[in-house]
Amino acid sequence: MSARCLAIALALLVAGCAHRAAPPDELRAAVERALVERRLPPAALGIVGNMLAHEAPPPPAAPRWLEALFADPLAAADAAALWQRVAPSSLDAFFSTQAAPGDFELALAAYIRELGEAQRRLRAAAASFDEATMAHALEEGLPARLVPAVASGVDAAGLQRAAELFAAATARFVRALRAPGMRLPPPGERDSPLGRIVVGSAGADRHGAGAALIVDPGGDDRYERSPPLGGAVSVIVDLAGNDVYAGSDVAVRGLSALVDVEGDDRYRMSSGLAAAVAGASLLVDYAGSDVYEARFFAEGAALLGLAALIDASGDDRYTVEAYGQGYAFSGGTGLLWDRAGDDAYRAGGRPDAWQRGGGVAFAQGAAAGYRTPLGGGAGFLRDDAGDDRYEAQMFAQGIGYYYALGVLWDRGGRDAYRAVRYAQGNGVHQAVGVLRDESGEDRYELSLGAGQGMGLDMAVGLLADFGGDDTYRAGWLAQAAATGNGVGLLLDRAGENRFSITSGDPQGWGNAEWDRRLPSVAALVDEGARSTFERQGKPAAPPPPRVVHAREEADLRCPALPPAAAAQGDFVEQLYRVALRLPYGDPDAASYGSVLRRLIDDPAGAMARIPPAEFTLVHALGDTLQCALLAASDAEAGRMTRALERMLDEPGAPFLAVIAFALERRPGPPATMAKLRAALRASPRCSLQALTMNTASESEAREALASPCWRLAAAAYQRLQALGADRAEDVARLPYLAPAALDAARKDGKE
Repeated sequence: MSARCLAIALALLVAGCAHRAAPPDELRAAVERALVERRLPPAALGIVGNMLAHEAPPPPAAPRWLEALFADPLAAADAAALWQRVAPSSLDAFFSTQAAPGDFELALAAYIRELGEAQRRLRAAAASFDEATMAHALEEGLPARLVPAVASGVDAAGLQRAAELFAAATARFVRALRAPGMRLPPPGERDSPLGRIVVGSAGADRHGAGAALIVDPGGDDRYERSPPLGGAVSVIVDLAGNDVYAGSDVAVRGLSALVDVEGDDRYRMSSGLAAAVAGASLLVDYAGSDVYEARFFAEGAALLGLAALIDASGDDRYTVEAYGQGYAFSGGTGLLWDRAGDDAYRAGGRPDAWQRGGGVAFAQGAAAGYRTPLGGGAGFLRDDAGDDRYEAQMFAQGIGYYYALGVLWDRGGRDAYRAVRYAQGNGVHQAVGVLRDESGEDRYELSLGAGQGMGLDMAVGLLADFGGDDTYRAGWLAQAAATGNGVGLLLDRAGENRFSITSGDPQGWGNAEWDRRLPSVAALVDEGARSTFERQGKPAAPPPPRVVHAREEADLRCPALPPAAAAQGDFVEQLYRVALRLPYGDPDAASYGSVLRRLIDDPAGAMARIPPAEFTLVHALGDTLQCALLAASDAEAGRMTRALERMLDEPGAPFLAVIAFALERRPGPPATMAKLRAALRASPRCSLQALTMNTASESEAREALASPCWRLAAAAYQRLQALGADRAEDVARLPYLAPAALDAARKDGKE
């Protein structure tokens, strides 16, 4: 190593230490040692938080506290703190000390008053919408396109207060019913301000839908459920018996509770079982080995509201096709809490339009946003004890997608986790995904990859196992891996562990690639006594620390397909078809050619048809516009450039990034490029400001080097390198760029 390289390395380590706040605890110290081994100072852990802090504000409905996890990913290892932040404290009241003996009529009157107040608050917090259409759509999947209109009429804080009041009141009423000496009135019906009240018999009753409250003392009963809509209340308290629940009870702008005290029960519904949209839904089962079966949006699933399924004991079976078992979509809190027993969780998957190797599940501690109009929610699966089995396909088992938090927390037992892809502690696109297992000899398996402590595209993925001899198996991008400036952490604190990667993928086990001139951060902390590593079926040592050359992003490779002679068909539909296969380099030829032709002939008209909030279409537009400009003749390119220049004058320049990437590939006249550069400099988004560094002067680059935005400062440093104007002391201002700085000192740019 040259003297200059040594000076740079020492400066980076000193700067990294200076950015550390309080003395680290034992776990933090272990992670930071792993990073330093890979020549990354601990400050690099903040990469996600820094990048997102200097971009557009978080989308509506995104949890505000996500920013703290982006800034300090290790805080996500504390599952107990996450649970306390996410789960309402009123849920604990279902398991507090029994109430003193009381009178049924007094308890009922108090409950009806409290339900009335919760109902009033719910209706005030959530504006009316077509609840019936939403409820019907949820039986066939997740109607994401209906969500923005619903979200616009929701007061999140008011809805939360209504949900917490509903949960607390229901817990008090159930405690009163379970108190020694409580006597129910004879079977019968009565009216109330909320609707019909039913008291069942000790025999095998059949209860239809529509009652506001049913209290049943025992017997093997059957309940037919229907969704409570428009602020309606639907509550069942069954005190004994092996019962069957059928129908659908997703609360759509409603309040729903199903409490079963004893018995081996069967819950079989198309949707529901603790599921809510702009409302609140609870399912509490105190005893018995129960079976929960549903298709979509079930078993602790929430959108713009609260849903919680709590099972206190028994060996239970949970099955869902997709969107459940502790799942939250935009603005929702979806919880599944199993307190004891050897349980089995199974999730299938919807067909995947992108053909990534499995079905889309979003289950078992999963949360997602609607990219990009709305952020996500908090999805949590908590299992307190027992030898459990978790099976799913894609997007599951501690997965967060787009400004969301997904957590699977298993507190004990010998557990088995099986999934296909995007699972087991995986954050995807500005999100956090966590899987924490406290103890036991556990097995983690991904038949493909992307998981087991993996952060993808400015996201955090963490898998933490705190005891037992564990086995990890995956294909690629797993076991502490990161891409796109994500953070991927796998922390195993004890045991004789086995790590297996079935492919030759060099990423994983603590190595990650750079992107956007900045690191992706990965750390494998294995504190097992005699762990073994295996790659492609052969014994292997963990890969040595690598310094990856910090390079510019590779230019998009346009498919070798010519523009069509004339555009035909619907542009938006064709662009969507192209988007599904363009990342793989083989888009539908006819659609691709027609998209290019329309962009060449009328770029402004074509782009005007794309909603700026539709991420899939905007991303595909960014790629196809580049390819169209490259494929155009000189005359056509001139017309395109003039049209794009006029678009820069539109308020907010909604497609500024798309235009910038296209003109970077095929620049226009100096006046056009100057106008583009001015628009980029004026943008509040750091990523767009950074694009101006490609042609910045030395003074401009030096000014940008002082930016608190790492992305802009890194681009400025690289520009100074290109100008031959970088100084040794500059790197002290970049405590997150060790490999880039070292590479800059190498004449040949290689290790």
